Amino acid sequence: MKNGSRKKTDGASHSPQPADTRMQVEKRAYELWQADGSRDGNDLNYWLQAERELAAARGSQSGNSSTGMIL
Repeated sequence: MKNGSRKKTDGASHSPQPADTRMQVEKRAYELWQADGSRDGNDLNYWLQAERELAAARGSQSGNSSTGMIL
């Protein structure tokens, strides 16, 4: 590969989530952390729970559930 022929990317293109979705997840994860007494060490769990909740909310808004569960 010649120099200069590589595709340049910025950090934002590596994010799997749009910025607004990321902010929603961040806000919800923070709320979960506060509700749990602001304890350290569970940040990933709060983040993943926030992602699941928001995905479920989006699925119910569109009439589709990605989990296949009937709500």
